[in-house]
Amino acid sequence: MRNILLLIFFIGLQVNSFGQQALADSLERAIRTGVARDTSRVNALNRLAVFYWYKDSERAFQLSREAVTLAEKLKFNRGLAAAWNILGVSYDIKSQFDSAIHYYNLAAELSQEIGYVKVEGSALNNIGMVYKNRGEFSKSLEIYLDALRLFEKQKDELHIGRAYNNIGLVYFDLKQYHKALDYHEKSLKIREKVGDKYGVGASLTNLGLAWSNLGDDDKALKFYEQSLKIKEEINDKYGLGILLNNMAIIYQAKKKNEKALEMYNKSEQYHRDIDDDYGLVYTYVNMSVVLSNLKNFERSKAVLDSAMRISINLKSRARIAKVLEGYSFYYPKTGNYVKAYQALRSLDSIKDSLYTENMSRSIAEMNTKYETEKKESEIALLNQQNEIKTLEIHASKIRQRNSLLVAGIVVLLTISGMTIWYVRTKYRNRVKLESEKAQMQKSAFAAVVTAEENERKRIAMELHDGLGQLLSAARLNVSVLEDTTNNEDREVVENAEALIDQAIADLRNISHNLMPSALIRLGLVSALNDMAEKINSSRQIAVKVEATGISARLPENFEIAIYRVVQEAVNNILKHANARNISVSLGLIGENLSLTIADDGKGMPEDAGKKSGRGIGWDDIRSRVSLFNGNMKLYSEPGKGTQLSINFSKLAL
Repeated sequence: MRNILLLIFFIGLQVNSFGQQALADSLERAIRTGVARDTSRVNALNRLAVFYWYKDSERAFQLSREAVTLAEKLKFNRGLAAAWNILGVSYDIKSQFDSAIHYYNLAAELSQEIGYVKVEGSALNNIGMVYKNRGEFSKSLEIYLDALRLFEKQKDELHIGRAYNNIGLVYFDLKQYHKALDYHEKSLKIREKVGDKYGVGASLTNLGLAWSNLGDDDKALKFYEQSLKIKEEINDKYGLGILLNNMAIIYQAKKKNEKALEMYNKSEQYHRDIDDDYGLVYTYVNMSVVLSNLKNFERSKAVLDSAMRISINLKSRARIAKVLEGYSFYYPKTGNYVKAYQALRSLDSIKDSLYTENMSRSIAEMNTKYETEKKESEIALLNQQNEIKTLEIHASKIRQRNSLLVAGIVVLLTISGMTIWYVRTKYRNRVKLESEKAQMQKSAFAAVVTAEENERKRIAMELHDGLGQLLSAARLNVSVLEDTTNNEDREVVENAEALIDQAIADLRNISHNLMPSALIRLGLVSALNDMAEKINSSRQIAVKVEATGISARLPENFEIAIYRVVQEAVNNILKHANARNISVSLGLIGENLSLTIADDGKGMPEDAGKKSGRGIGWDDIRSRVSLFNGNMKLYSEPGKGTQLSINFSKLAL
């Protein structure tokens, strides 16, 4: 699985970073002989730095530093903005991402101030790429879209195509492969039109990668082979490193491990040539799988360890998660199920979105093996304790020969001490096992809830986009019959239209109940207000929602859990409370979040919320609250209504 880094820059005059050697030679002469002076020299330095990005990264870095110094001295703002942007790329290529972000931001701010739209859009694109590589996809997509709007405003087709490509990469990382295909196809069409040869090669690679993940390796290889010709022609070392890695994955799937390993080795060399640590991580992880299949476990472990060191230095959660996936494949091959289980647990804590049904099964299998090994160790320890006890009894008999009284006291003290130690040890082990069991049950419930919500989201989308469109099409087809039927058949047509309309309405309600669109798009507060509006429309009961202190989105899985708790509590009130008013209060104070749901209904016994037999709804509420370490209290008296108060600490947020 690969991400393709496409960095877009403007330096006054558009220059292809893999441009003609003749232009580079001309720029070198102009700089060396002094023909290029003042602002012209700044532009020449910038253009030449772009040419050397992937040919000689250190040379590019020195040229861009010189351009920054000269532009600052001349107060040449346009040249300075471009130079900062290009210097950011130089740091980016060297995997010094904090420095890269710093110079990208300087370039974007100065460009906005002086109205240099092209460099502003370029800097935004580059910032978005850094966030994408760090796994911050929402922030990355937001910045990419800002850049796209700037390019569209300028009608700059070349960089609109590149922006489409980058957005497609984000959707690919989010595993929305069909949407990624749409953006890459748009990008390829524009790049072919404007003659962006480098971009065409990158788009072909991305299309191949998307088709590979959709299960069509033959179609993927066709795109890869087209891309390979272009990248070899323009000597795109960066792109070749990525492309060979992607092609090796397909040969690996076809069980051609030797050929795959040969490609991974070439990919590694290309990444090293240009100091591309991001690409090197993925190549190492994929190479480790092939090495394990070839029984070369020592080298497999070595490349995984290298990948982890690089990922930690990059501060990339996405890369660390990828390496943990590699460990979870490697350790079972060597029979080390404990470390395999630990790797999967670490992966889960780093990135909840990586949880899938298959991974849940793997965790369960690793956990079973882990518990088996643990019990075997406990049995061995117990046997050892029994042996010690036998030896001490034997020693007490020897001492008894010398002094029956002293021996009796020693034996009594020894047996008493061992009994106390054994009981306390057994108690501590039982407490520890119960704690681990509770934690595992909590993790399993979290996995089930995550899978359930993802499935709800998927089903809701398929109902809305699939069946909903079919019903709408059927409605249009039936409506055509109104003008062609006689009066006797018109009533039948009208009845059919009414039934289809009802089906569409029911489908929308089902889709909304499965996963409210407002919750995903706008957040928890908007979703709760939407729920209240729908209930209030019946005019049978009034629901009021108040939210204070919440100025930004909460974590998605936490928002979903809160929404489900409110939804279940409100449904219970509607079914059983005979209430006229319901209030839902949500407040974020400091690092604590409080949720209160109250009604003026008939109330219920004070201990109702603690009874396990009150129904599945209460169990679901308690489980979701416990999942985020929340505290829940229920206040109710017959005839005085009910109030459910829930508090979440910083640990939950």
